[in-house]
Amino acid sequence: MSTEGESTEAPEAPRAAPPARPEPKASSGVLAFVRPLAAFGVLAMLLGRAFGPSVRGLVVGLGRTGDLLELAGAAMSYFFLILAIVGVLSLGLSALQARLPAVVRFGAVFASGLVVLVALLGAVSRVPDPSLVLVGGVACALALLAAWDTMRTPFARATAVMLGLLGLGGLARVASVLLVMRDVAAPESLARIARGVSTVGLLLDGAAMAVAVGFVASRGKKLTSPATLAALAVALFATRQALAGTSDEAAAVSVLLARAAKNLVLRPEPFASPAIATFVAFAAPAVAVAALATRTLTPALSGAIALLLVARGAPDVPLCALALVLASLATVLASRDHRGLWAAITRAESTPEEGPGASGDAKGARPS
Repeated sequence: MSTEGESTEAPEAPRAAPPARPEPKASSGVLAFVRPLAAFGVLAMLLGRAFGPSVRGLVVGLGRTGDLLELAGAAMSYFFLILAIVGVLSLGLSALQARLPAVVRFGAVFASGLVVLVALLGAVSRVPDPSLVLVGGVACALALLAAWDTMRTPFARATAVMLGLLGLGGLARVASVLLVMRDVAAPESLARIARGVSTVGLLLDGAAMAVAVGFVASRGKKLTSPATLAALAVALFATRQALAGTSDEAAAVSVLLARAAKNLVLRPEPFASPAIATFVAFAAPAVAVAALATRTLTPALSGAIALLLVARGAPDVPLCALALVLASLATVLASRDHRGLWAAITRAESTPEEGPGASGDAKGARPS
């Protein structure tokens, strides 16, 4: 039998909502290595692809030194291949565990596995050209998928735009290579079409680099920054010297830069003046260094920008396809890594002259 005091019960406390599932800590740990890996990738690109093969026969008496530099470039490229494979597998596993849309999650796993497989085969034997074109197309498709997913995050939107532009430019490169590979009765007409498609890729690459320059410069709320000014100045100087290196009386430095530009310019060659194609070839690694040198950027996003510029225009090369997949996965995961974002904001607040530029990164961040 209940009494009057027993009939008055205290109201039940409201049930607390279950906490949101945090992103896997493994993704934050892997993202910390994206920026150092991108810096090593830029060095491997410059020494292994551009300058290492260009030293041979440059100056009389430089034979052994040239061989050593070429060997060092090949060793750095091979070491970057190993590190990139480890990074792609780690980021792919993190993407599989993260709260990503199903199409992005499984697309990342498929593209990562295919690119790693072809890269491993290419390290021990020659991969057929159709397989390389297929890998390049898959890597570009993943870049477009990652750009679509990341566009909804404002602080990573500039990187997403770069992903989309370079993904489309890579598809243009793949299409031009396919046109050249076809064995038909009118190769000259197909060659002109291939060069036209390659020109479209060059324009898209130039637009992506313009976005990168604007993004790096905007960290200080200015139209330019010392890093971007230095990068463009170096690219202009290298372009001028490379164009002068085609003459018979050119200096050794000019000849070296001319050979390096030839290794970096797109194939098939676009319908553009050699000055423009050479400037874009030299500006890509210079802007990548500027992105890595900008401390107020989110580290993983600055590494992704540098990797995108390393992979520019050559998705059918296994190393470049790995760099493109790395950049795509890093961008998708970094757009959900609020720990890295707030670390960048903290660094910006400790630098008064660059602090206001980075404070805008917090706007529109996805809730955990």
